Amino acid sequence: MKIDEEYNSWNLEQDVHSNSEERFRLLFENMMDGFAYHKMFYDCDGNPIDYVFLEVNSEFEKHTGLKRENVIGKRVLEILPNASEYWIETYGRVAQTGIAETFENYSASLCKWYVINVYSPQAGYFAVIIRDITKRKNDEEELRKTRMRLEEAQEFANLGFWELDRITGENLWSDELFRICGFKPQEFVPVIQDFIKLVHPDDKELIIKIMRNPIIDTSPEIDFRIIRSDAENRWVHVKIKYRQDLSGKLVRTYGIVQDITERKLSEIDLKESEEKFKELAENLGEVIWVRQNEQLVYINPAYEKVWGRTCQSLYDDPDSFLDAIHPGDKERIVHEYTGEKRTVKGLLNEQYKIIRPDGTIRWIWDRSMPILDKDGKMIRCIGIADDITIIKEYEEESLKNKMEKEMAHLDRLNLVGQMAAGIGHEVRNPMTTVRGFLQLLSRKEECTKYRDFFALMIEELDRANSIITNFLSLAKDRVVELEMQSIKEIVENLFPLIQADGLVSDKYINLELEDVEKIPLDKKEIRQLVLNLVQNGTQAMSPGGTMKIRTFMDKEEIVLSVVDDGEGIPQEVLEKLGTPFFTTKENGTGLGLAVCYSIAARHNAKIEIETCSKGTTFFVRFRRG
Repeated sequence: MKIDEEYNSWNLEQDVHSNSEERFRLLFENMMDGFAYHKMFYDCDGNPIDYVFLEVNSEFEKHTGLKRENVIGKRVLEILPNASEYWIETYGRVAQTGIAETFENYSASLCKWYVINVYSPQAGYFAVIIRDITKRKNDEEELRKTRMRLEEAQEFANLGFWELDRITGENLWSDELFRICGFKPQEFVPVIQDFIKLVHPDDKELIIKIMRNPIIDTSPEIDFRIIRSDAENRWVHVKIKYRQDLSGKLVRTYGIVQDITERKLSEIDLKESEEKFKELAENLGEVIWVRQNEQLVYINPAYEKVWGRTCQSLYDDPDSFLDAIHPGDKERIVHEYTGEKRTVKGLLNEQYKIIRPDGTIRWIWDRSMPILDKDGKMIRCIGIADDITIIKEYEEESLKNKMEKEMAHLDRLNLVGQMAAGIGHEVRNPMTTVRGFLQLLSRKEECTKYRDFFALMIEELDRANSIITNFLSLAKDRVVELEMQSIKEIVENLFPLIQADGLVSDKYINLELEDVEKIPLDKKEIRQLVLNLVQNGTQAMSPGGTMKIRTFMDKEEIVLSVVDDGEGIPQEVLEKLGTPFFTTKENGTGLGLAVCYSIAARHNAKIEIETCSKGTTFFVRFRRG
C-alpha cells in the first residue's frame, strides 16, 4: 500500500531535526502567556547581579510594554534601572535550589496584575512565564467586597447563616451567627451537639425533634430562645432548608438565624398590654371599640348593655350600630361617619340618640381617635361611646327651668312695661305742669333767694321723667323702627362718646370689631343697649381699668360682647340681674340692665353673662336673618 511505502522511506531523525526549530518558534509565538528567556551573570562570589534577555514572545511584549528589538541582548538593569532586586534574588534562589518559584506582581504603570513563574532549564539560564490575572484579581476583589457587604448586612439585620453537611458532619457558621450566640469564631467549634446545648431548656425538645426528623419537602420556621455564653437569654428566629442528592438522600441542611429579641419582647409587652386593656375594658360601663381598616377588632360587653344588641352582630357587620340611630339624627351621623369630607372612615365626635330593640331611647356621646405608625399613617382607630341619657335629661330639665325663669323675667318686665305705658302719660302731664311753674317762679325777683331750691326740684323732676322714659322702654309692645344695620358700625359711631366718658372716670375703652352681617335693628335702641352695658361695666371697674368691646360672628349668630376687668358678680346678685329696681349701686335705679333685656327681647336676641374674680363679660347674641 502507498502508506507503507511512504512510511518505510521516511527518515525520522532528519524530519525532527529539520522541523523542530520551526515548530518551537510557532509554539513560542502562539503561547497565551508571556514568555522570556534569560541568561544570568554572577559576581566573583557567585552572586547573581544581572541578567540578559535572550528571547521574548509577542505576549511578553503586550504584558510588559517592552518591544523585542529593544530588549534582546540587553541587561535588565540597563533597560529598567529601577527594576526590583526581588527578581534577581528570585533567580538566585531558583539557580541554587533548582526549584521553580511562582509569585504575583502588580504593574502600576499598566494597572494590571500578573502571576509569574520562574524556572531554570539549565545552569545559568532562566525561563519566565507571565500570565495576566487582572480579571481574576478584580473578580476576587469584587467577591471580597460582596462578602464584606453581606457580612455588614447580616450584622445590621442581626442575621446569621449556618450550613450542616449531613455526610461529613461539617458545620459552617457565619461571623454574625457566632456574635448572636456570644462567641468569637476562634472560641467555639460549631458542631450541632454544642449548638443544642445553647438552646433554652424549655425549647430544646422541639429543636431536637426537628433536627432528628427533618421533613425534607418543607422549610420550617421556628422561634425559640438560646442562652448565650454570657448567660444572656436571646430570642432567635430560624428558617431551615434541606437539599437532597439525585437519589433523594438528605445531604445538606442550611438556614438563617435572626436575633429577634427586641421584637419578641415588644410582642410580649404588647400582648400583656392588650390583655390588661381587655381586662379593663371588659369591666367598664362605657362602650370601647377598636377598628382596623374596615374591620372591627374589638368591642367590649358594654355594647350589649347600651345598644341592646349582641357584640357578634357588630363583628359580623361593623356598621350595624348605625341601624339603631334615631331617624332625627341618622342622616347627620351617617354623613359624618362616611362623608367624603372625612379623611378616615369611622372617626367621630358626635352626640346622637339611638332606639334600642325594646323601644327605649338613649343618648350616646361617640368619639374616636386614630392610632398612627411612625410615618403618620393610621393603623388603627380606637373609640369610646358613653350613654349620656341622664346628663341629657338633666340638661333638658335645666334648660326648661332656665327658660321658665327667663319667661318669668320677661313677664315681669312686660308687666312693668305695661304699667309704665298705662301711667306714664298720666304722671308726665302733671310733672310737666309742675316743672313749668317751678321754672316760672324761679325767674321772679322775689323768689331769687329760693333759686337753688327751684333748681334742685327741677333736677329731681327731670330724674323722675328719665325713670318714666326707662319704664316706657320696658314695654313689650313698644314700636321699634327696624332697618338693616351693622352692630359694628353702630359701636364705631358711638365710640367717641364712650371714650370721652371713659377718660373722665380714668377708664380705657378698647375696640376689637370684626365685620359682621347686617341684620334688622332699631338703631336708637341698640345705641341705648350699648351705652347701658358700657356704663354698667365702667361702674364695676376701678380707675385705670380697661374695657373691651367686641363684635364677631359665632356660627349662625352675630355677637356683641362687653368685657370689663372688675371684681366679678356674686352668684346671689347674678341671679337677680335684669330685675327692675334691683341695683347694687347707691344712686342706681335698677332699670339699666332691665332695659337691655327688653331691647334684646324685642330684637329676638338673648343676653348671656360670664363672670369671675377677674371680670365680667356680657354677650348679646343676635340671630342671622
